[in-house]
Amino acid sequence: MSVSDILGFMERLLLRSPGDLRRAVYEGFRRAYERGDLTMLYHYISFLARDYYGVDLPYEFDYYYKSYPKATIRVQLPKPLERAGVDVLEAIRSRRSRRRYSGKPLTLVEVSTLLYHTIGVTGRAWWGGPKRVYPSAGSLQPVEAYLVASKVENLNPGLYHYNPGEHSLELLVEGDYSGELERIALDQSHVGEAPANIILTVVYRRTASKYGLRAYRYAHLDAGFAAQNIYLVAEALNLATVAVGAFYDKELCNLLSVDCEEEIPVLIFPVGRRT
Repeated sequence: MSVSDILGFMERLLLRSPGDLRRAVYEGFRRAYERGDLTMLYHYISFLARDYYGVDLPYEFDYYYKSYPKATIRVQLPKPLERAGVDVLEAIRSRRSRRRYSGKPLTLVEVSTLLYHTIGVTGRAWWGGPKRVYPSAGSLQPVEAYLVASKVENLNPGLYHYNPGEHSLELLVEGDYSGELERIALDQSHVGEAPANIILTVVYRRTASKYGLRAYRYAHLDAGFAAQNIYLVAEALNLATVAVGAFYDKELCNLLSVDCEEEIPVLIFPVGRRT
């Protein structure tokens, strides 16, 4: 595609857009050119102003969390721990990114506790929607969690989706995918060495159904809230973890069998016992 083709496409797109969006796009392009940074384009079109909240996007809100009803194996997780004996302020102070793990497996109770306190359902709101352990813009709850298990007691190695409504694991693919995940994560060895990896994604349309062009910011903020939960719960359980944001996006989407535009991988958390 030539530069003229790109400019022609942009012209046709902007002609269909309201004037306030065209002004924001122009300012974004100008700053992107001046700074040599294309992120300025989205930065400007996602601004809020007194006369501009953003453009509605063609998405509908239809569900709070994914489910795989055709999964042949569903693992009902044990009840998560309600207490760990660690004060939350102490956990915040002592939290660290830890990349070294012993070879010992995790227990299923530890996995249950981690997943539940990352994006679990704590109750129901007055309108019937689920309440979660993490704050979410508009209560739209875009964050999904997957588990790549290689060494978890009483759990076969495999790629699982966490169903927060059932507090269960839905088997997507059986087998040890820790080595494949390590390769996808730019050959970071701690990803492959960990007995389990939690992968967080965001289903963009949930947030975009309400917040339009602002949604990309909000959805990633939601993921950050859930990610901090992983750190703090791992700290409370005396486990080790680290947030990994470097990975080949399309290859991770292929591993999860998701559409990279519909569901955006955000972070990988290798989890293991401390050495």
